[in-house]
Order: sequence, then C-alpha cells, then structure tokens
Amino acid sequence: MSTPPSKWTRRDWIRASLIAGAAAGAGAVVGATAYSQLFPPTSRSEGELRQSFVYLSFPEDVWWNRFAGQDVRVTDFQDWQGALAVWNGRFKDGNWVSGTGYPALVIRLKRDDRYFQAPTDVPLPAGYSLAFDDPSRDLRIVAIFNRSTHLCCYPDWHVPHAIAPARDYIAPCPTYEVFGQDPIFDVCHGGQWDPLILEWAVNPQSGTRYVGARMVHGPGFGPLPALFVRAEQDVLYGEVFDPVWYSYCG
Repeated sequence: MSTPPSKWTRRDWIRASLIAGAAAGAGAVVGATAYSQLFPPTSRSEGELRQSFVYLSFPEDVWWNRFAGQDVRVTDFQDWQGALAVWNGRFKDGNWVSGTGYPALVIRLKRDDRYFQAPTDVPLPAGYSLAFDDPSRDLRIVAIFNRSTHLCCYPDWHVPHAIAPARDYIAPCPTYEVFGQDPIFDVCHGGQWDPLILEWAVNPQSGTRYVGARMVHGPGFGPLPALFVRAEQDVLYGEVFDPVWYSYCG
C-alpha cells in the first residue's frame, strides 16, 4: 500500500466517498485515501497495529491538524470539539498505512445526563464503554464510525461547509435543539446524526443489531455505529464487539 497524500482537497474526499458507494455493490470496502480495503488485512502486514485512536489530518484548517499522527488524548478537547481519527490502523515508520483501520469521529460532548442516552444492555468488552466518562473532570467522549449509512461517505463534525445542515429533523436532536450545536453532517447528501443519542438499530446488510448515533436527518438506513472506548493515562483506546456492525459498505 502507498502512503496517503500529504494534503487532500474537499474534492478528493468527495471523490473517495463516491467511489466507496459505487464499490459497495461489488462487495468492496474502500478506504479514504487509497480507495483500498478499509479493514486491516487478515494476512500478516508490515507496520505497527495501533489500538489507540490516532489523529488524521484534514484538508482544511482545523484545530486538530497540529496533532496529526499523534495519539488522541481525552484532555485535548473542549466541549463540543471533535476530530477525525483512525482506530486499529497500521503505522510504518510513523506514517499511517492508507486504507487500514476504522475511520472515526472522536467527539467531546457536553456532559449533561439529562440529554445523553445510551443503552445499558450492550455486551461491552472488558474495560470499555460506549462513552468515556470522567465526572471529576466533566469529560464525556464518544467515538463514532465515520462512514455514512447512505452511500458510505465521510461525514464531518464542525468543519467549514459551503452549505448549512437542514433543520427539519426526523427525530429529537438535543445536540442542536438544546445546545445549538450542529450534529454530525454528511455534506455530500445531507444526512445528520446526533452523538448525544446512542441507540440500538439493525444493519440491513446482515440483519445484525448494533448501537450507533441516532440519525436525525436522512438519507441513510439508520445510526452511525459507535466504537467502544477506554482511556489509559488519558490516551483514548478503541475496541469493537462485532465487526459486522461496521460492514455495510461492501
């Protein structure tokens, strides 16, 4: 695999998303920067497999670009800040091997138990949660799989857009309706997802139940799947219960 380009334009990201959608019918899962397989190869590969979330760069001027290639730390974020990252990616000579890992949006939520919802009957791996929660520091952080449930585009969190998200929500959206913050937004097609509401849904590709961020505006078949999280010395680590949760692009 080749290393990713040093800088991607918005057109490159949209092109990658369109190719991902077109490839879905052929049974392929396409990566963001090399249009290659999203999940790490099952055969032995060169490079270090990292279980921490690692910042990826973004083609526009965003706050986390200065951290690109570094581990995500729970103390990096202010309320409602989020960043593009990869989990379970391979790194060779300190560089991400393109097409490996799970693309994710890591988001610090406003820690308000009146509005945050998450199921309590999820078979979580030992030590992991649906959200990293630290009441002593007023921290709550979630990691959401960054592939649209419409055509597998790459939604954004609070980055500049030429168009504004629509407000005609199909379900309650406390992130905007209470806190005035835009939900996760697929600028390509208009889908939106609220990370304050994690709920059960069904992956129509497999019939598997999964938990994800509520879809509050279509198109899309449902929530964006959540990744499980824990923190060790403030570094954020991830895990999955069942990879089928995330297998709807192929």
